[in-house]
Amino acid sequence: MRIFVLMYIIVLLFPYTVRSEEGDPGDYFRKNVVHKRLANGISLIMLNRGFSPTLSFEIDFKVGSVDETYRTAGSAHLLEHMLFKGTDRVGTTNFKEEKKILDEIETIGETLDRLKLINPGNLMIPGLEKRLKELQKEQGKYIVNAPYDTLYTARGGVGLNASTSKDKTGYYIELPSKQLEFWAQLESERLRNPVLREFYLERNNVIEERLMRYGSSGEGSLYELFIGKAFNAHPYRHPIIGWESNIPNLSIKDVRDFYRTYYIPSRMTITIVGKQDVNETERIIKKYFEGIEGRPEPSEITIKEPAMNGETRFSYYFESNPYIIIGWHKPTFPSRDDYIFEMISEILAGGKSSVLYKSMILEKKMLSSVKVWNGTPGSRYDNLLIVFAAPRGAAGIEEAEKEIYAGIDKMAREITSNDLNKIINKMESEIVFGLDTNRGITRLLSHYQTLHGNWEYLADYLKVLKSITVEDIQGAVRKYMIHKNRIVGVLHDSRKK
Repeated sequence: MRIFVLMYIIVLLFPYTVRSEEGDPGDYFRKNVVHKRLANGISLIMLNRGFSPTLSFEIDFKVGSVDETYRTAGSAHLLEHMLFKGTDRVGTTNFKEEKKILDEIETIGETLDRLKLINPGNLMIPGLEKRLKELQKEQGKYIVNAPYDTLYTARGGVGLNASTSKDKTGYYIELPSKQLEFWAQLESERLRNPVLREFYLERNNVIEERLMRYGSSGEGSLYELFIGKAFNAHPYRHPIIGWESNIPNLSIKDVRDFYRTYYIPSRMTITIVGKQDVNETERIIKKYFEGIEGRPEPSEITIKEPAMNGETRFSYYFESNPYIIIGWHKPTFPSRDDYIFEMISEILAGGKSSVLYKSMILEKKMLSSVKVWNGTPGSRYDNLLIVFAAPRGAAGIEEAEKEIYAGIDKMAREITSNDLNKIINKMESEIVFGLDTNRGITRLLSHYQTLHGNWEYLADYLKVLKSITVEDIQGAVRKYMIHKNRIVGVLHDSRKK
């Protein structure tokens, strides 16, 4: 999966920058990317490029669902929502009056959560629920909806959004270059002093979001179960959105503590790409962000997933067409094996000429779709190579699964250096004909700096891929894509006997 993202980003630079210089995209990045570290530990990545006076901004934090416990599962995703609610100045018409209501809402909300958990029949619950709704309605008189959308749109902003993954959380937007200082002031303020307003309403929205995502999707439910089976010990098993039973009990105090623990300068990367004077950009970023308080660095995850000594297999029944997910444990980036699996994923399902697509969709017509993702569900820790396949027509799950294994074995036996060269040529062709956006470059530079501590991994991407040999591919298949290291999840149509 990461191969598409990686290619997409290197591509983005190609049309009018790299082609105007001697050397490859990696050389361009090394010559032009500026990396600074603020006194409080924030990483600042800057790239001056393009002719249009626009900038792409991204703030990433090295925190995601992998950092959560069973008590706090879903906190990172909920905080992604909450940080759009504003501060004591943004998102409110009168914070002094609103604060009185906020404090009472929190007291009642925490009491309700506790009672529902330990004594769901308590007679106080209906009255507390009524009072909570009254307070929320009263608070609504002071709330400014979508405050950041309004402020940024008025200044030419586009693409305001955020995302949470297993590994990190990011906030991003594109603005005219002249709005740099406005952005720095607004974003530093919301990170210093976020107000978790409408917490219980937003928590209910997340509950509904989860029901929509998994309650109506057999494939979505199968994937969540698959990751839970693949990671018995490691917290990669936590769904990004949280578990169904714990979201309604997420405590505002726990979520606030989670924010204070993980959303800290040493885990933060600011990436700015576009037309700029990088010295002036650095000055402004230091002015607004360097004063953010540094706090102790939380420990990295020490739990490692035990090695498998036998296939894990399970079935799931849902009113849905059949589906199958197959995965193998493997090392994460920057292990050379991870690069090898990038190539394997492309060879197996990277287009209509790929091994599984050509054989099982075009020729034998056994599948209606096939995908291969490398680096799932995250890349901070060891992860999986996964095959997703949807049987077509009369083709059965068992028959399709056997054919997938046969295709992998055949690929390993028959792959040639010429085949690898074709894959590399295809990638380079995608670079030449790819898109050209500041946003894409921002995303990848930030990704590597935030998760792996070094944006320069991006510069060497193609160089490492070009060094992979047939023996590397064959060795990885023999070592990792074996029966005892395999997880298989099968979705059966519950409407059929």
